[in-house]
Amino acid sequence: MALDGGRIAAQGFQYQYLRTLEAMLDVVDDPQIAAVRVEGPPSAETYADSVDFDVVGVDGSCRAAVQVKTRQPGGIVSGVDAYAVLVKLIADQDASSYQFLTNGSPAPAAQQLADALAAGPGPAALREVLEMVLNRAPARLEHMRALGPAELDRLSRCRINFDPRGEDEIRDGLRERLRHYRNAARAGLGQQSAGLPTGYLVSETLRRAADEQAATFSMDQLRAHLLTDGRILAHAGGRRDWGITVGLDSPTPDVARPALLDKLVAALDQAGNHQMRHAALVGPSGIGKSSLAAAYIADRADAYDWILWVEANSEESLLASFQHIAVALDPNRAGAQYLASAGQIRAEVHTELSRLTGRWALVFDNVGDPRQVERWIPRAGRGDILITALDSAARYGRATVIPVDVMTDGEATELLALRFALTDVERRVHQADLLQLADSLSNWPLALELASGYMNSCGITLDNVDYYLDRLKERSLHDERSLSGPYPNTLGAALFLCLDQLNERAAPDTDEGWRYRLAAGAITNAAFLAPRMLPVHLIAAASVVAPRPETRGPIYLDPSDANLGEVVRELRRFSLVSFDQDLPATGGERVSDANRTITTNSIIQDLIRARVDTQKSSPMLDSLAAHVELWLHAAIELNLMERASTLLDHAETLAEHLEQLGIVGRAVPLLYGNLAIAHQARGDDARAVELLQVELEMLQADGDPNEYLIAQTRLSLAQISLTTRDQPSRDPATAVAHLNDLIAYLKTIVEAHPGSAAKLAIEAGNLLSHPRSSAADDVEFHPIASQLARIAALAGPTDYSRAIDAVLRASSLVRDGSFIEAEELCRPTLEGGVLTAGSEISARRILVESLVNQERWPAALQEYTTVRELFGSSTLYPDHIMEFVHNIGTSCALRVLTNSDSQADALLTDMLAWPALTALLVNPHPGTVSRLRLLTVIRDLAHGELATAEATMQHIRPESLTEGSEPETEAWRMCWQLTRAVVYRGVAARFLPV
Repeated sequence: MALDGGRIAAQGFQYQYLRTLEAMLDVVDDPQIAAVRVEGPPSAETYADSVDFDVVGVDGSCRAAVQVKTRQPGGIVSGVDAYAVLVKLIADQDASSYQFLTNGSPAPAAQQLADALAAGPGPAALREVLEMVLNRAPARLEHMRALGPAELDRLSRCRINFDPRGEDEIRDGLRERLRHYRNAARAGLGQQSAGLPTGYLVSETLRRAADEQAATFSMDQLRAHLLTDGRILAHAGGRRDWGITVGLDSPTPDVARPALLDKLVAALDQAGNHQMRHAALVGPSGIGKSSLAAAYIADRADAYDWILWVEANSEESLLASFQHIAVALDPNRAGAQYLASAGQIRAEVHTELSRLTGRWALVFDNVGDPRQVERWIPRAGRGDILITALDSAARYGRATVIPVDVMTDGEATELLALRFALTDVERRVHQADLLQLADSLSNWPLALELASGYMNSCGITLDNVDYYLDRLKERSLHDERSLSGPYPNTLGAALFLCLDQLNERAAPDTDEGWRYRLAAGAITNAAFLAPRMLPVHLIAAASVVAPRPETRGPIYLDPSDANLGEVVRELRRFSLVSFDQDLPATGGERVSDANRTITTNSIIQDLIRARVDTQKSSPMLDSLAAHVELWLHAAIELNLMERASTLLDHAETLAEHLEQLGIVGRAVPLLYGNLAIAHQARGDDARAVELLQVELEMLQADGDPNEYLIAQTRLSLAQISLTTRDQPSRDPATAVAHLNDLIAYLKTIVEAHPGSAAKLAIEAGNLLSHPRSSAADDVEFHPIASQLARIAALAGPTDYSRAIDAVLRASSLVRDGSFIEAEELCRPTLEGGVLTAGSEISARRILVESLVNQERWPAALQEYTTVRELFGSSTLYPDHIMEFVHNIGTSCALRVLTNSDSQADALLTDMLAWPALTALLVNPHPGTVSRLRLLTVIRDLAHGELATAEATMQHIRPESLTEGSEPETEAWRMCWQLTRAVVYRGVAARFLPV
């Protein structure tokens, strides 16, 4: 695989700093060594560019100057290369010894030189060896013969170390050395301190390399880092790690479970370092599987370059996690990942993981259906796969299956002691009470958390543990059928005691009672959504505010009316929730905590849902559906696809519960409709159709059906049937049926509601003329198009129809070269605020195009920037973006090629950096890739990068530039011919005599 220069450089620096850390450990306890200087001596002292690090004695002398060189796998170091490194090294710095460290393989002459130096040759013997080594390099040979006695003396103090180990092997060795070092100092490692020092020290070495003032790494400082308190390291692992973490990892557990961790470590150490390794932690919810996975990651974080955490409880959460991973592995994908299908994202991530040279860990957390997850698991790469799952009976392929059982007595009492904040003395006094409480709760981690949260919130001390256990027993008998399978009855009882306490405190009609009612409503709503990243304002507002029909966007509770921080605190007191990562911001938040989220346990959700009377709670669930729909719709409208992806997971989860319960309220069809829009936006047309059909059935079954929503749904179904990129799935017959029903409805409302009728008629008519529509040349659709045109005409002019007509006339004016008139038509149309979505993009594109053709560059760049800001880094409209590339890109490119116009170059360069362009490569139009490459070549030529432009030209298929349905291909032909002339003129100039 070919690597780009950036990756090669990054690998070189990583190797260099790992070897630097190794050298520091070699001398950490040597009393004669004071420090290691990363990147050599300060520039104020001497210029030593070849010195990657040097070792300084307590007397200030340089004991060793070292250069580190990395080679790609299979790379050879010749004797001449080795000599060149050494003579530069001895010239740059005076040192007692010199070392050349490399992972390259020695050529025979290089090995001969290394062996001779290791034997400590005298000047004559060394010259004799160098004569043989350099006999085919006249310039180097002449240089060597000119060396004086002092230089030969330094050269004789050099050593060459050919070390074939890879970075992973070096990391493994470093980690084991650190373990031995800390154990010898009784500082411990492993479960307590999380194994993080290796990665941290490499990071610290990098920091010092970049800061000349901090480059001297003293042995005292190193020892302080090596012996950092174990608990500090363990807690650090809950927030970050020293590889690159992607995803929502669980916090490092407070209580170690060494027996289980040892099994997991053994399972993932059983194969070679270059093989994939698999392990599965299985057991019921609340038993500690995710915590154990987090403990393993913390313990082995420094062994991985990438740590990838996947929420695997549903297809939606799997896709959302892989979308984040795709961007982390390739930042150039930002935005496009939301338009790709699940299969495309999965394939891209698997391909990138197979290419990574470093080791990675991929955690599939909270797996609900192992068969569903199986296709998401990579088959190749240097990685470890760790699964946490409920199903103990399922097959997990090559994975070593590790059952996770309840805590031991010692682990359970330690957890309780931490939750009750007991001192060592108090723990000894209450040891019997702790054991009694743990035993009554079957040592179940979640039950222990709930019980301690309840007792703390109610002020029940361990002296009164019998009182709590009596209530627990009573509640357990009352709800003995609330749990089935492996769960102890006391687990459900512990949860319901917490919920009962919330409800009791909510009873008084006071501000205090209102806060508890809000907390109880929020946790109930949370039970019907996905367990992670639950928006606090969403689940709280849904319990007290019923959205009005005219409501647009999320509803936030005013801080003066409801302090949601206190509401969450009440839930946390009972260990029902914990804080989670904030939602990506919208940029228009009205309250400071608008994007705050929480997480809860799936078994807590299961138990709460089982307790809800769904018949009486139908209005509650309909209100929740309305709020989720508002949040999701706003994210889609604002084109905030990362935020929409998270909300989509909640919407899908809620929709599944509503379908199972048979809940059909006024807001539920809207929820399905927005789910469909989201799936269609990322290319999953099949799922979008499925959801739209469910929406249509719900709307039609309503006693008072909303006919306008039904018409919109039919139009959406017709659109997908005609324009889906999956050609076999196109269904013109279905589209005809939906459009005929739409026309029948429009005829009934055109007189009473001409504006609504005109809008739908125009949108349907535009669909039939869409370049990608299978109806464009189908005579069967001609009568439909005629009827839609008549309805629009019968409705008469409306604000929307006038705006659409203005956009069409402006487009025609641009084609005719009337650029000033086109601009004058577009500006008031956009200011009217009637246009939305794709029609607004078209109007803004025409405005920019008219300004470019007038060569009014500042105004053109300003309007183009407005488009980027309005529609974000990702777009739902790749066809419109391609029009930007075609019309504006070629206009700028021709001016760059013919006039060397710097302002045209500035706009072209900015457009090629627009992340939305990556969306074009998901399902590319014919010629899209070649066209983007050609524009890139023109930009590179404008910036003087002839070699890069020439290399890119080799990958362009000229015939593809004019393929497809674009009628105006002459501009691309002209761009190609001019570009070829410029490139080959520049190439020829290299060989012309000066």
